[in-house]
Amino acid sequence: MILNPLIVIPSQLNELGEPKRQLADVNGQSMVVQSYRRVKQAGIGSIIVDCIDDDVAESLGEAGAYTVKTNPEDLPKNHNYKTESGAERVQATVNRFDRFYTHDLIINVHEDMPTLEPKYIRALMYALVDREVGMATMVCPLEQDELNDINIVKTAVDWNERRVVYVLKSSKVGTIVDFSRDPKFLGDRPLFRHVPIYAYKRGALDKFVNSPPTERELEENIESLRVLEAGIRMDVCLVESAPFKVKNQKDLERVRIDLDPSL
Repeated sequence: MILNPLIVIPSQLNELGEPKRQLADVNGQSMVVQSYRRVKQAGIGSIIVDCIDDDVAESLGEAGAYTVKTNPEDLPKNHNYKTESGAERVQATVNRFDRFYTHDLIINVHEDMPTLEPKYIRALMYALVDREVGMATMVCPLEQDELNDINIVKTAVDWNERRVVYVLKSSKVGTIVDFSRDPKFLGDRPLFRHVPIYAYKRGALDKFVNSPPTERELEENIESLRVLEAGIRMDVCLVESAPFKVKNQKDLERVRIDLDPSL
């Protein structure tokens, strides 16, 4: 099965917020540029960075990124609920950029992961090979004390040990059974942490965005539950650990150290 992926990085998911974190310096480059470069290193498809702010777009343009500008007020309003992943905006950007469905696979990566391993993005492709799969995402082992942390989304997975991910050591592919923040709802089986990086078959993205949020999705604040209730098969690849997300100044200091080879 041949897939033609398009990677979309939706910058400023808070839409109207000041672009301070996106442009924060990370070892001589803005954070959004560092994140873009990590995605580019995956080398698996075209990349669009969807911006709202002119300064963010200029910073990315200087780094060679292809950018588009979005006015949040122009986005279609299918319902009054927006996903944390920004899937609605990703769909609108893709439909505007690729009206003739040249790209059959869309990968959504956030701008706040400047240490993201490029091989993780390549690994997603292994979870999409089966024609029955509509979406793919990642899971990783739960660390100490994460099992009962309600801020961590847990997953139950049916693993297919024969589906090996060759770009990652000891990885494999499975099918999501369920998501929850509370492990008692997921049964007596090994659980994993969900890593919210998504790849969508084009039709599955349209179906997901055009479907209203479900009661469980709203109750647990887990947008992926809508995928399961819509009957879309979601497969996963197993990665070593969750990519580090920059949320505050302390996080910025950490990634500066992580990305500095002299330290």
